[in-house]
Amino acid sequence: MASLPRLETLFDRSSGTPIPLPRELREAYGGDLIFPAGERPHVYANFVSTLDGLVSYGIPGLASARFISRGHGGDRIVMGLLRAVADVVVSGSGTLRAEGKVTWTPQQIFPAAADLYRQVRRARGLPERTRVAILTASGDVDLSAAVFTSPDVEPFIVTSAAGAERLAANGTGTVRVRAVGDLAPTMRGAIDAIAAETGARLVLSESGPGLFGRMLDERVVDELFLTLAPHLAGRSPARPGIGLVDPVAFEHERAPWADLIGAKRSEDFLLLRYSFRR
Repeated sequence: MASLPRLETLFDRSSGTPIPLPRELREAYGGDLIFPAGERPHVYANFVSTLDGLVSYGIPGLASARFISRGHGGDRIVMGLLRAVADVVVSGSGTLRAEGKVTWTPQQIFPAAADLYRQVRRARGLPERTRVAILTASGDVDLSAAVFTSPDVEPFIVTSAAGAERLAANGTGTVRVRAVGDLAPTMRGAIDAIAAETGARLVLSESGPGLFGRMLDERVVDELFLTLAPHLAGRSPARPGIGLVDPVAFEHERAPWADLIGAKRSEDFLLLRYSFRR
């Protein structure tokens, strides 16, 4: 196995039950990965941003987050680990259109640790195939995308009643569809449907800034893992870019606040962990 990046843990105030990790992966991560246990699903999001808060350049051909992280090994191995421990990975149709080849599997983002990620999933009693839920209000998704055809993925779609009708008319093959509400599903409704469908307790959101903003607004997100890439992107009228929460804006008194519960370093990258206040 190729040598893995090593993260330096600056501090860790997380609490709960450690995830069983192989020794090599625990050493690479810089210690235990701990999540709280609870009755309802624990939803955690993962983003990488520039120092000035852009998560995407928002330009065709440069929209992917990999142009923000520039493929940094520390960010990628953690991204794979967060996928590996998740019962379900959630994303949206907009992210799917922007990154059509992504499957949201841990081995896709960091192939060198593929065997270690499989060990993590076996230790948690998870299926080897990654469960991926795609959220779409309209049902307008490309069912030939990699996430729906990969043998490493167990995909399903959460949509509205109208979206389910559209998908049924186009034919979904073996892809499961769950309708939640007549119009756009609420984020709470979507997460509850995902939990009912899979029994999920750890749910990773890799949705884009729009859905992430809606999750924050409905108080669905419990934690944020945020990698800060050590560069600046800037903004201009011609190239505004896309921020971490975009285009959602919060009223001052309802703005989400978070506690910093962890910080790690990988070369000049900072990997921060926040817990949102309820």
